[in-house]
Amino acid sequence: MKSRSHYQAALAAEYALGTLRGAARIQFERKMRNDPALAAEVARWQEAFTQLDNQIIPVIPPASVWKRIQHNLTLQPEKRPAPAKRPVRGYIGWALAAGLAALLLIPHLLVQPAAPTPVAILASSAGQQNGQWVVSVDMSTRSLLLTPLSAPDLAADHSLELWAIPPGGKPRSLGLLSTQQPTQLTLAAKMPDPGYTLAISLEPHGGSPTGQPTGAVLYSGTLAL
Repeated sequence: MKSRSHYQAALAAEYALGTLRGAARIQFERKMRNDPALAAEVARWQEAFTQLDNQIIPVIPPASVWKRIQHNLTLQPEKRPAPAKRPVRGYIGWALAAGLAALLLIPHLLVQPAAPTPVAILASSAGQQNGQWVVSVDMSTRSLLLTPLSAPDLAADHSLELWAIPPGGKPRSLGLLSTQQPTQLTLAAKMPDPGYTLAISLEPHGGSPTGQPTGAVLYSGTLAL
């Protein structure tokens, strides 16, 4: 079972990289449509390759390189310089280096980021019928994730705004929320400390015009980090 799992992971990596082609790719796609776990494996590889691609720094070649390329393109085929021959030993060394790089890289790509940690439940003052909000924190990205649980629909001319309130201090806005899907808020300032109150107020569309809550507080809870 373990070898089969490794085989499926290798196919998922090939598919995400674009090297799985022809009938093998069509067969893999057919299987992926009926196997959510396999589709998730492909998504993990695609995300890993995307992160790796984002780390590549483009390098502009010298002007002399472009001139040499243009010169070679204008020559007749028989007059173009032959590609330099490399000894077989060089290819073997390159293959060994590529294999070693893969062994070092794949475990790094397979490491998944830690899931956000729930740190508070914001309850409604009107009771369970108005739902709740689950607040999770992701320290690696310095962000909060607000997930609504059965939150009622919001009128188009209003917004929900999240506030962090220190004991005895003034509220600080953390951002606007959506009642239809989880909202991720990247914090410009420091993460609120344990014991802070997190509150959601009803504000005019676009948020409070004063920088402080102006409407009713619909949900609140204490941050336990």
